Amino acid sequence: MIDLFTVNVIVAVVTITAGVLYLVETILRREVGAGRVWALAFLGGMLTVVAYLVWQQASEPWIAIAIGNASLVATSGCFWLGCRTFNGRATRLPGAAVVSVAVVTMLSALFAGPRGGEWAGSELMFLGIAVFAALGSFESRRGAMGAMWSSLGFTIVLAFVAVFYFARAVVLAVLGPDSDLFRTWLNSSITGIVSIVLTLVALTTATMLRSGRVTVRQDHDGNLLRVSPEGILEETSFRAAVLTVAARSEAGGRIFAVVAMRMDDLAQISLAFGSTEEEALRTQFRAGVRRFAPTFALVGHGADNSMVLAFEPDSAAEAGRVASRIQRRLLDGFAERGSAVIPVLGVGVAVSLDMGYDALMLQDAASLAARRSSTSVDASVIFAEPPGDLAGGDTAVAGE
Repeated sequence: MIDLFTVNVIVAVVTITAGVLYLVETILRREVGAGRVWALAFLGGMLTVVAYLVWQQASEPWIAIAIGNASLVATSGCFWLGCRTFNGRATRLPGAAVVSVAVVTMLSALFAGPRGGEWAGSELMFLGIAVFAALGSFESRRGAMGAMWSSLGFTIVLAFVAVFYFARAVVLAVLGPDSDLFRTWLNSSITGIVSIVLTLVALTTATMLRSGRVTVRQDHDGNLLRVSPEGILEETSFRAAVLTVAARSEAGGRIFAVVAMRMDDLAQISLAFGSTEEEALRTQFRAGVRRFAPTFALVGHGADNSMVLAFEPDSAAEAGRVASRIQRRLLDGFAERGSAVIPVLGVGVAVSLDMGYDALMLQDAASLAARRSSTSVDASVIFAEPPGDLAGGDTAVAGE
């Protein structure tokens, strides 16, 4: 087995090389957003390996241990924050949480002093790393980041880190650092080798994610929003834009709502009255939603020929009134047109007060509520309920 100092030197060389390469690229690209946060993670890793090298050589290493522990927790936290930034989610409170845990980790080692030994504050450090890594792994499968196959690198790496450090925390707390299990499988030498592999994977993944050299299901969404000839965002563009708008609403503490509208029985209408009548109704439906939507609302195509819009109402009740007003005006327009048939309009509303600010979940919930609305007796506007709500059923809102 390689001695601990040699392992730490190898880890330091790999980590510092990877960190410098990433930092240089960040500066040259004038990186913003997630790239800068991940650069902080690599800086934290570089500080960690330097602190632990000092620990190996110093006669009184407890200060170096405290700094290394805190920076390692911050490194894990910054990878999580970078994933949140990539997805356009708020980072102020999560960032404060990362800083707080890192500071508490450092203080726990400092208060132990020289008598605390090399494992002073390690249980708290291991748990902090495990929690932030688990959160980062989960975040990498959400939103825009989850749409990229290359983000699986982060998902796997951070999930492994979470499991590994949680195991270290449990074994250290229960059996202690001198137990055979800890010394054989969870010691510092094993951790150093694991760190080398994970650092290389993290560097490759972060570089690929920001360089655009990967196949992205939302290829054009980040750089170009596609608009149909009717002036409506295409489905993928709407799903990309709504992520940013929802994140800004969350950061500002404002209510955010998504409304989904769908016309049912179009196939039967086409069969009974011809495809010309069906297309005329579809065209009038799209134009009407765009016309009657709030001025600054995002309006886009949804799945199954539905329409979706996103905006910031003053309250959940206002979101329901807006949806009901649009539904009523659309039905009035169909009646005034003298159409042989008036289609059923299903309308669903999902509000951040109930569902949170996950924009894609809001859209899916609104679409599901719209589908239920189209089959209800009075075709009322239906509010989507929070996941796991035990109240039973969706909430209907009568039209104005």
